[in-house]
Amino acid sequence: MTSVRMRLVAPSAFLRGRPDPKAEALTELLFGEDVSVSFSRADWAEVENLTDGYRGFMPAAALGESGPAATHHVVALRTLVYPEPNLKIPSIGALSFLSRICPGDERNGFAEVATDVWVPANHLAPINSIEPDYTKTALRFLEVPYLWGGRTTQGLDCSALVQLSLAAAGIAAPRDSGPQCATLGHRVLGDAPPRSGDLAFWPGHVAIALDDGMVVHANAHHMAVAVEPLAAVNARVGTTPEIRRIG
Repeated sequence: MTSVRMRLVAPSAFLRGRPDPKAEALTELLFGEDVSVSFSRADWAEVENLTDGYRGFMPAAALGESGPAATHHVVALRTLVYPEPNLKIPSIGALSFLSRICPGDERNGFAEVATDVWVPANHLAPINSIEPDYTKTALRFLEVPYLWGGRTTQGLDCSALVQLSLAAAGIAAPRDSGPQCATLGHRVLGDAPPRSGDLAFWPGHVAIALDDGMVVHANAHHMAVAVEPLAAVNARVGTTPEIRRIG
């Protein structure tokens, strides 16, 4: 069967291992991400996320026509969506960080991202703009809830925090911590403490090193994105991490 390119038109949608709303979440797609659809029926579609190659099933209603390539992305941690360019009208939803859009008309400080769908124009930036300090980006997510498979500011997991923070810096990263450890940067040997920006990998988990022996990570211990000493994570996990350095 020939695959069809489509685009996520819901604010976000979970990708699951089987076409069942009770199936475990594999990952979450963001508004504007393109997918390759290999099979679709009225309720479910089997897709590959063209951002990172992740495959699974998602509700067919979350998908629409692909359309022109995105020209902008959301740079606010989360931006509210309005039915008209008027901040006094109640919002009708929200888009998360790095959602991709093709803004059209601008009016009253708002950009139209779809018919009767408006967001604050200053929450958008050209798609090729970067935030080079990915440790600073990761820290913007502090206290966002931990959510297995999540990739939005409503909830995300450890590897999503790394993937999104690096993406904002213009660095493509796999979705899961195992492939991230296998492909990102180079391994740091020896016992020297990690530098700020190094990635610390334990089996099934990843954190971003900060200064003074601290790390930032989304984790199920705090059930949130948190900053804590690397030594505390080592004690909890029972092993030291592999350190990988980017650049």
